[in-house]
Amino acid sequence: MKRISLFLIATFLFAGLGLKSQTPEATTVLNYAGLESRLKKSDSDIQNPKKNTKAKTWTSRADLFVSIYNVHNDILAKDMDQTRAKIFMKEPKEVQTSEESGKKVEVFVYERVDLKFVDGALESWTEKNKIHADPLPEAKKAVEEAVKLNTDGKADADIQKSVVNLKMAYQNEGVKNFEDEDFKSAHDNFVTVLNLNKVPQMNDRIDTLLIYYAGRAALEYKDYTEASRLFEEAASHNLQDPYLYVFRKQSLFGLGDTAKGVAVINEGFSKYPEDQAIMIELINYYLEADKAEEALKLIQRAKAGDPENVSYSFTEGTLLDKMGKFEEAEASYKECIDRNPEYYAAHYNLGVLYYNRAVKVYEDASKITDDAEFEKVQ
Repeated sequence: MKRISLFLIATFLFAGLGLKSQTPEATTVLNYAGLESRLKKSDSDIQNPKKNTKAKTWTSRADLFVSIYNVHNDILAKDMDQTRAKIFMKEPKEVQTSEESGKKVEVFVYERVDLKFVDGALESWTEKNKIHADPLPEAKKAVEEAVKLNTDGKADADIQKSVVNLKMAYQNEGVKNFEDEDFKSAHDNFVTVLNLNKVPQMNDRIDTLLIYYAGRAALEYKDYTEASRLFEEAASHNLQDPYLYVFRKQSLFGLGDTAKGVAVINEGFSKYPEDQAIMIELINYYLEADKAEEALKLIQRAKAGDPENVSYSFTEGTLLDKMGKFEEAEASYKECIDRNPEYYAAHYNLGVLYYNRAVKVYEDASKITDDAEFEKVQ
């Protein structure tokens, strides 16, 4: 049985909650030589017995590696125009021009980075000749060493600052991974952010959105156990978002726990009766389980308890439509529209219902060879 498409659900990468990559207050200037010089000094300091036992040596090193990671992130931004990019980067050594899907692609080639512009807007950048191959794990190691050495608590403020900057860098990397559909790396980077909250100086901070998005990433690469764990943790922190119920249900189904998954999506429907994603997820389950009549009874009970809620009429119409009950679906959509003439989804579905009906009539009529019978169908 066909699933209902999410034709009215906005398919945002991060559904409804708005997690974005962030840039900390700029800590670097586009000065590769300066960063390389600081790295050499830091490498020397951690070999120096007089310095490598001081927490400050290690927080400074952590901050340096975050600055190395952000050497381009601090000045570049997606969709930046070429003129603004050149303010920071100057003129490129070379411009490589091509076309992709009818769009003009220009790659500005620099010694340390290539900038890819699509129709004049910066789409991405690729670092090369890096100051350090993988700076964030080195920053994390430095933070851990600072924590270990901070026996008197005097470096608490420095450690907290370093952790906040490092968390932001890992979050940025996770968002980039998610956008690139590298969901395993996205999950790992988001979880690293969550683990950094366990540093004593962070006082067990809870980043509920990061828990949620780590679950999203795990769900995408089908680690249902991890996804379910993270979604349940987000729910325990009272995250208010209807998609959480959808994703909790999907991860539970992935684990084979259908009963709990159905209970979760029903709970979501009770809490967010107007949410399209929850309605569709619920109806899809009943349709695929050949329990359409049960779904109809559920919706009718909901209508009886809250007869003025037009969302129930809309959901009822959608279900009846999928069951092939044209007249009943038409009546439910019209009931919804009568109560709320601005309910776009009902207008849209009613139009689709009429269109599909017309197509079926046409197809049936085209099979008739007898003229008299054909006139009756028309």
